[in-house]
Amino acid sequence: MRTHPRNRRGSLASLALVVLLVVGVTQGLSWWRDKQAVDQIKAHLPGQRITMYSTVSCFYCAKARAWLKQHDIPWDECDVEQDGSCRATFDAHGAPGTPLVRVGTRWHLGFDPVWLAQALKTSDQAAAQAQPNPNAATSPRP
Repeated sequence: MRTHPRNRRGSLASLALVVLLVVGVTQGLSWWRDKQAVDQIKAHLPGQRITMYSTVSCFYCAKARAWLKQHDIPWDECDVEQDGSCRATFDAHGAPGTPLVRVGTRWHLGFDPVWLAQALKTSDQAAAQAQPNPNAATSPRP
């Protein structure tokens, strides 16, 4: 059974439309996820440090640097190839590669803005809980 050329063109056009729609929705979700992460990172960043253990030749490190710069997020970089102290810390964690990201006491292999936002939020909440609010019952004053 042969299909008519018009039907084939219509099917190809429908397929192309579906592919474009899927790509568009995926890009939109990626943009939205990125924006949410940036907003959360900036909200919980004050008073906290982000440290990225990296190498100059690491493609993923370069992408992480670009993302952090693009969104004006401050971070410290520790080059494990150039700095012995950074290398010792990196080796102590047994990470199989870079980047290795640290926020407070939390560590993550690879760069993930969503993880970074959650780690900053968790560290921020832990710091708030560690410092009790002053009140009359706990005051050293008589």
